[in-house]
Amino acid sequence: MNHLFSPLLPRDPLMGPVLVLAAHPDDEVIGAGSMLAYHASRGHQVVVVHATDGAQGDPNNRESGDIRDVRRAEGIEALRRLGLAPARHWDLPDGQLPENLADLQQRIEEVMREVQPKTLYSFHAGEAHRDHRAVAKATAEAAHALPSDCRCLLYGVNFVPSGGTLFDTTDMYAKNYEALKAYVSQNAYIDLPGMSEHRERAATVNLDIGGVLYGEMFLDVLPAEIAHLHTMHEQLHRFVQRDPSLNDGAGQ
Repeated sequence: MNHLFSPLLPRDPLMGPVLVLAAHPDDEVIGAGSMLAYHASRGHQVVVVHATDGAQGDPNNRESGDIRDVRRAEGIEALRRLGLAPARHWDLPDGQLPENLADLQQRIEEVMREVQPKTLYSFHAGEAHRDHRAVAKATAEAAHALPSDCRCLLYGVNFVPSGGTLFDTTDMYAKNYEALKAYVSQNAYIDLPGMSEHRERAATVNLDIGGVLYGEMFLDVLPAEIAHLHTMHEQLHRFVQRDPSLNDGAGQ
């Protein structure tokens, strides 16, 4: 039996264009913000997509304005702090991506064909939020539209991948931290900057390399591998989480 520590890999081989798929206006910064700042620092073309309108982001109605407009503005500012252009907005209904899966998959296929990314960021199958899981599933189904050599880095917001590839983000983490501060409406409910610091510090727990203080973890696969990985990972995740619909085939 071998050790199976996550490898700390160099970032230099990662190339643009970069396509980033997120369900809500903050997912991509929580899950991959430091790496997105790295791509910006290298001058890579980065296309970020927010699939939903973010309408469910203020359950206690704390904001005086339309939460969709608030979150869009916050998302623009957060990406600006990372050095990136504003995201594209598909404005699908927040919380209902599984009900719009066919439309979501078609949109993802179209943007994959348009951008022809060399690096893709999207959710892994082990997420909790149903919208995140829908994006993961649609990404797996649409992966045939990607260039065959695209580096697919699958991130987590609810659950960090339990293994995979680790990148040193020590030099970029400060930008990520500042970007997360831009989500004022969401930070009223949860301390995104503080929690992200714990996430990225914890990612380095198995490293004894001086100076590596922060890291981001991804499942690192090629397009031809995503569908198979998704099937295995989702089944395992639903089993571990004791999904009550697992035995009846529902709740996919």
